Amino acid sequence: MKRTITLLYIALVCSVVQTTAQTVGFTYDSDGNMTERKLVVVGRSGVKASPKDTVFVSDKIGEQKVSIYPNPTRGLFQVAVTQFDSTKKNYYRLYSLSGSQLQQKNLSGSSTDIDISSYPSGTYLLDIFLGDKVSRWKIIKQ
Repeated sequence: MKRTITLLYIALVCSVVQTTAQTVGFTYDSDGNMTERKLVVVGRSGVKASPKDTVFVSDKIGEQKVSIYPNPTRGLFQVAVTQFDSTKKNYYRLYSLSGSQLQQKNLSGSSTDIDISSYPSGTYLLDIFLGDKVSRWKIIKQ
């Protein structure tokens, strides 16, 4: 009887494990040092990248809050800025780790998609300029 219950328990646990996937997310400080590691369990139906269901990090710059998600990314990620002030010069610059500037574009509003799918997997540096303030990020492309 104990063996039957044990086998049923193992079968149940295996079926639950198969319907979920785990991803690991990291939080970095302004110098690019990892400050937090989060484990996210995602249901079998999958997850669409959005702030509600993906690990994301944010940085407060004055009254504005900058969020980037998902990071790590497969190529497309989003920069969201609360209290976006369109009267100021708002843009981003993307760099390789060797320091080469890869992209510079204006932020298109409170939410901007950035596509790095044409670049190889690795680590990139992103500077977000909101007026005279800068937010620095480390972006990981899987």
